[in-house]
Amino acid sequence: MSTLALESPDVESTIQIGRILGKCLPRGTFVALEGVLGAGKTQFVKGIACGLDEGGWAGLRSPTFTLMLSYHGGRAVLHHIDFYRLNESPELPGEILEAIHSDRAITVVEWADIWPEVWPKNYIRVRFEVNDDTSKRRVTIEDPQGLCPEAVKELSEYAAEPAEA
Repeated sequence: MSTLALESPDVESTIQIGRILGKCLPRGTFVALEGVLGAGKTQFVKGIACGLDEGGWAGLRSPTFTLMLSYHGGRAVLHHIDFYRLNESPELPGEILEAIHSDRAITVVEWADIWPEVWPKNYIRVRFEVNDDTSKRRVTIEDPQGLCPEAVKELSEYAAEPAEA
């Protein structure tokens, strides 16, 4: 998969898209999430946690004020980070940089576009756009390194456009 443009008509679909992606993510993957407030980023992370078999995924919340939350119950550690409050910070805290570059965990960052210079080589970028008229979300997944090719078939039911090669 290089780029997939998907349509999510509701919260449940956003979680399901995240779950499908989460099932195939290899350890060491960095998932960069971009989108406005309320676009569905945290719901998507709940789906990724579900796909990782993280039993506490339903209680997952945004780490806006704690900056990072880690979940250890699935097939890989899931670090959930939020850069929103770090927008004006001169540097990232060391524990966050360690999580970003962990080869044993999967790290998902909301507002990742604030610090693109710290993204590792193995990343997947997910952009959320909200259609204000219908509340549908357009979810664009870019996987430049082809880390999760097996997700393409399952995600095709949400396709807004044909997948690019």
